Amino acid sequence: MMNHSLHYLTLAALADRIADNDLLTRIAGTPLWNQAQVKITSDWQPPPEGQLAVASRHGCALSWLFQELKTQTFLTELLHPEYVYRYLVKAVWRYQFDSLKDRPSPGIPAGDRLHWEQELNLDSPSISDSLRENPPSRLLAETLQEDDTPIGLLQAVLAAADRLFLTEFVDLFVYGSLMCGEINHYLLENAEYIADDAIADAELFNLGPYPMFVPGTGTLYGECYHIPLTIIPNLDRLEDHPHFYQRLWMQCLSGQTRLVYQGFASHIQGCPQIMSGSWRDRQ
Repeated sequence: MMNHSLHYLTLAALADRIADNDLLTRIAGTPLWNQAQVKITSDWQPPPEGQLAVASRHGCALSWLFQELKTQTFLTELLHPEYVYRYLVKAVWRYQFDSLKDRPSPGIPAGDRLHWEQELNLDSPSISDSLRENPPSRLLAETLQEDDTPIGLLQAVLAAADRLFLTEFVDLFVYGSLMCGEINHYLLENAEYIADDAIADAELFNLGPYPMFVPGTGTLYGECYHIPLTIIPNLDRLEDHPHFYQRLWMQCLSGQTRLVYQGFASHIQGCPQIMSGSWRDRQ
C-alpha cells in the first residue's frame, strides 16, 4: 500500500493499477505505451529481445511508470526531471542487486558486486563515472526469473518516489499571509528562513485578508524559506493552486530562483494596489 504522503500526487491510484495482476495488458492500450517502449533513460536500457525477454517486459512496465510519474505527479515540477529519473534508476538497480543475494549469479565479478553494493547503498541520484562505464543493469537483468513480474521493480520505484517526497527541499518566496507574524505563517513552522528578497516586474494588490501579485512594473517584497516538499500540498490547498493562484518558479532580485504563488489579473479587479510592493504597508 502506498504511503499516505503520496495521495496528493495521485500515486495511490497508480499503485492500485500496478497491483493488478494483468498490469501489462492494462497499460498496453494507454496513450503512453508507444512512448514507453523507447527508453527509460540513457542510464537504464534493458535488452529488448532474445533470452532477456523477461527483462524487456520489466523494462516496458518501468518505462511506462516513469512516463506516468512525469505526467501525474508534481515531483518533476519541483525537481529536475533528470534528478528524479536517476534517483529512480538507482532504486531499480538496488532492488535488482538485493535480489542477487539469494540467487546464483555466475559471470558477475566479485569486484563489480562490491562496487555496485557500495554505490547503490548511497541514497542519492548521483551516478559515478565508473558506474556509468560499467552499469549493472544488463547483468542484473539476466538474473530475473520467468516467474518474476514487474510488480517488485515498480513498487521499488514508487518507494523511491515516496522517499524523494519525504526528504527533498525547495526554496519558497512568500509575500503575504505566510510571512513571519502573519496569520498563515504556522504552515511554515518546519521551514528554514533564508532571507528577505524581492521580485521585479510585479504589482501587489490588497484583496482584504491577503494580497495577490500579478506581473507589472513595480517590485514585490517578501521572505524566502527552505521548505520540505511535504509542505507544498498544504500550501497548494491554501492558495487554491492552480485555480486562484498558480505556483511558479521565478527569479528573485538576489539571483536565486524560488517557488512563488502568483495571482491572475481577473482576480484583482477593483482591488487597491499596494504601491510600495510590501504587504506590511497595507492600510
